[in-house]
Amino acid sequence: MENPDGNLLEVRGLKTHFKTDRGLFRAVDGISFDVPRGRTVGLVGESGCGKSVTSLSVMGLVPSPPGKVEAEAVMFGGRDVLALSADQRRRLRGGKMSMIFQEPMTSLNPVHTIGQQIVEAILAHTAMSPQAARARAIEMLELVKIPSAAQRVDDFPHNLSGGMRQRVMIAMALSCEPALLIADEPTTALDVTIQAQILDLLADLQRRLGMAILIITHDLGVIAEVADQVLVMYAGQIVESADVTDLFADPQHPYTIGLLGSIPRLDVDRERLATIEGTVPSPNNQPKGCRFAPRCPFADGRCRHEPPPHREVSSGHMVACWKAPVELAA
Repeated sequence: MENPDGNLLEVRGLKTHFKTDRGLFRAVDGISFDVPRGRTVGLVGESGCGKSVTSLSVMGLVPSPPGKVEAEAVMFGGRDVLALSADQRRRLRGGKMSMIFQEPMTSLNPVHTIGQQIVEAILAHTAMSPQAARARAIEMLELVKIPSAAQRVDDFPHNLSGGMRQRVMIAMALSCEPALLIADEPTTALDVTIQAQILDLLADLQRRLGMAILIITHDLGVIAEVADQVLVMYAGQIVESADVTDLFADPQHPYTIGLLGSIPRLDVDRERLATIEGTVPSPNNQPKGCRFAPRCPFADGRCRHEPPPHREVSSGHMVACWKAPVELAA
């Protein structure tokens, strides 16, 4: 029996590898996480850490070859997604599980009106007539607060601003009332005021529709604004996970501490921003022990040779670090 208050998405041991001329490219390397019903989970990390590949793997959008997705389980609403046929996954994707991407201009077809594109998504996943689907498209544009939706439905993507195009993408993603919305850097290409409007819109839609959201970003400000729980990703692995309040109040992994320390603050007089020295290791040449060890000021011999296990340092607060919590909390 499915638990209505439990986890909507459960990912266990997800690995996504790509075969390249330079060897096996381990983009995502054995991660596990949950997305509870009606909650927002933030997946944060710097560029190249595997965040977007994680979302594409869950959605079944990783091209094979060269990609290969493996997992102990990817459970969505009590069903093992990996056991579904390509047709069943296609029906699930866009129906119960939707995604919005970071660059709406490349996701929208420039030669079709926004209305045609939303209608196409609705017709692919419901039994609605074309007339009912068009009415639904206008209703969705109104829901995401696009003014004069009945007129704008016949506009082409290039007629709209970046913020409006992102709203269209959200309208399309929500048109079939998904239980899970995956938002991959939904505000990256937008200016700060439009970013705030999009985040407010997502929060409002979540309250009204009761959907779960997995939001993927490199911006901790976005995470602080919208997430209930946070997953910190580094070099293809999740290194820390906690409730958003716990993570910001008491970060335990040196990488998380570095990320939080590099946020610009108005109340601190600094000549320069703090940075994390070094670069993310190549996915086809990972360090033997902890993947953050080459950049970590706390690393010792064990860190460089033994991968740290995930440990619970407080209720619901997991960290993969040999040093946590004793030395870092001091």
